[in-house]
Amino acid sequence: MFGVVPKVLWEKQKPADRNNMIDASCVCIIARMNGRVIVCETGIGNKISEKRAQQFAIREPEDLLHALQRLGIRPEEVDAVVTTHLHWDHAGGLTRRNQLGALQLTFPKARHFIQRSEWDFAVHPDVRSKSSYLIDDFTPLADGHNAVEFLTGDAEVLPGVHLRHVGGHTPGSQVLILQSGELACVVTGDLVCQTPHLRVPWNMSADLEPLRVFEQKARLFEEAERHRWLLVLSHEPDQPAGYLEDGGRWRPEPRLA
Repeated sequence: MFGVVPKVLWEKQKPADRNNMIDASCVCIIARMNGRVIVCETGIGNKISEKRAQQFAIREPEDLLHALQRLGIRPEEVDAVVTTHLHWDHAGGLTRRNQLGALQLTFPKARHFIQRSEWDFAVHPDVRSKSSYLIDDFTPLADGHNAVEFLTGDAEVLPGVHLRHVGGHTPGSQVLILQSGELACVVTGDLVCQTPHLRVPWNMSADLEPLRVFEQKARLFEEAERHRWLLVLSHEPDQPAGYLEDGGRWRPEPRLA
């Protein structure tokens, strides 16, 4: 999770258990904008193997569909789905298995916005990245469903819904920026996983291009501090949303803790 950062430093903020594991969440966002329902990140989903669940000590007390149900939103009412990248812990919920075990789209009427470079790499990953992509998570979107809109860089896919191609962690990693007037909310994906990663040089060992991660983080942090953007961190279990104040200090948004 913290790459080359020595454990003696990171464990002060994120204590590890006896198996050297830390708590992490898969943070998903549900937003209503201009009459549209937008979902960003779908988490692990329900297709995970028992072996992988045990390997990562996975527990998911409430999945995304339950959260939508509490808000009175049916899966077929979701208009747009954004995935920051296609790793299994971010894209697992794009598809589900029904009671007969068949794969189906979780959000059958939604447009799914994915960088073309991410899709191509996920279908043909390098040896290092292969285990991070599970093709059942995402290939059904294109297999006869025509549910994907491929992007080739920055785009405003709906009014106020901006996607910024940042790369770094994966070739097609992107961040979501929701804007309404002077207000903005940014879903960082694995560009910024947890609060310790609010330091520019602290990055993940899984990042394919660390220097690009540093560059894109520095740009985002400068904008977020200057414009008071709300940041949502992809794997932060305790304080996933907040603001960067003067000097880069993190001020959590208590209503979203």
